[in-house]
Amino acid sequence: MTYSQSSRYYKCDTSDDIPQHNMLKDNYDYYTTTVRDSEAGRLDLVSYRVYNTPVHWWIIARFNSIISAESVQSGTLLKIPYL
Repeated sequence: MTYSQSSRYYKCDTSDDIPQHNMLKDNYDYYTTTVRDSEAGRLDLVSYRVYNTPVHWWIIARFNSIISAESVQSGTLLKIPYL
């Protein structure tokens, strides 16, 4: 992307160094789990159940291309990468 000279981003490097596809899906083995009723909208609870820590919720979200954890409903099948 090229910015006009009046833009504050004009001299910034705009190379696309972030891949457009989800690299985690290509590089990791995974298993599946189903979201329980008590975990709906709470990927931190899913992370706690499968990884014994709530901090890896973002890995589950990224691996499943989830933008908003609130959209995860009970019964949703999630792919869980092995760490």
